[in-house]
Amino acid sequence: MQAFFCMNLVCVVGYAIAAGDWATRLDLSTAELGLVGGAYFYAYSLSQFVLGLLLTRIPLRPLISCTAVVAAIGAWGMVTAGSLMALLWARVLLGIGFGVAFVGVVHVIGAIYPKRFPLMLNVSQSAANGAGALVGLFSFLPVVHTPSLLFSVCTVILLILAVLMFLLLGDLNDGAGPAPAQRLEWHAITAGLRECLASLSFWVGTLYFLGLFSCFLALEDLWNIRFQIDVFAHKPNLAATINAMPVIGLAIGGVISGLWAERSGLERPARWFSALALLMMMLLLSARLSEGVAFVVLFLLGFGLGAAPIGLSFVRQQLSKRASAVVSPLLLTFVFMGAGALMSLVGRELSGDAVLSFSAYQDAMTAFIVPVAIAVALALLISSSSPTRTRA
Repeated sequence: MQAFFCMNLVCVVGYAIAAGDWATRLDLSTAELGLVGGAYFYAYSLSQFVLGLLLTRIPLRPLISCTAVVAAIGAWGMVTAGSLMALLWARVLLGIGFGVAFVGVVHVIGAIYPKRFPLMLNVSQSAANGAGALVGLFSFLPVVHTPSLLFSVCTVILLILAVLMFLLLGDLNDGAGPAPAQRLEWHAITAGLRECLASLSFWVGTLYFLGLFSCFLALEDLWNIRFQIDVFAHKPNLAATINAMPVIGLAIGGVISGLWAERSGLERPARWFSALALLMMMLLLSARLSEGVAFVVLFLLGFGLGAAPIGLSFVRQQLSKRASAVVSPLLLTFVFMGAGALMSLVGRELSGDAVLSFSAYQDAMTAFIVPVAIAVALALLISSSSPTRTRA
């Protein structure tokens, strides 16, 4: 299950590395690159919402095995894409296929580690981003920087994972593995969704998570590499290595913020980590940084953004059992839709510039800093107090 989640990050970081190759080969504009990048997150979000709700009614094993096959088809489509539309459809299939990856991990962690949810969720997120960081660090290898090779390997791995998950995943009810502990009726699901949407705590946690994580996804999964190459004139391999710094930072920051949250509550890590991320965004926006400083600043940016899952932990603490069963797919849908919108917005913002100047880069970075600033403000409303939960 965690391996499938890791492959999600491998594929999205792989697109960021290979985007320049596709832009040249298919003659794509910056707006079209943003559209293709955003399409993945739109498809991922809607798939995640539908599949996440289905997890409350049907076992995880057949669901995730089938979606792994869909993701494999999408990965193979990335290999064979010869036009903008073909690449777009391949990304959509990848998004649909990976839709159950994150929400499935949240589902399993909530069932197996209910008392250690903040820590284990952050550790899981960090492990997945660690896999994405390795792709960036080894971008000098032909198998990574050649799109056809990278996504051919991803196709094979996803098909193997589909078989293994179908054979090995068990049932949480008998203590062996993941499946719904209690199947919810549709009226209970609807009531839970209504409770979420009517809850101020839900929107605080959702927008906190969205503010930090959509910034990370849109920057890391496409635009940071393009900025490093087109604005700062770095070679593609160096740009991919620099791009690995936020992922490494997020992997480490996720674990540390999770440990801090488990020991002293959600408030302090939510506030300090988001404030650090905002400070680093301001540094990136304000001046041209040397390579060495850029490495450090981007690492610290990722480190601060690593606290994003605290938003989900906060919401799960505040809502009833009935609502907490459906909150993950709903919250994560908003988060990834926000990432897709941000990625596309930056593409449209840059579409009129034949050559990306530093001032154009600063204008684009303003779009990234706004959601982070909103998350910093909302962190002041996050606390560890939990109301008495009602039965579903």
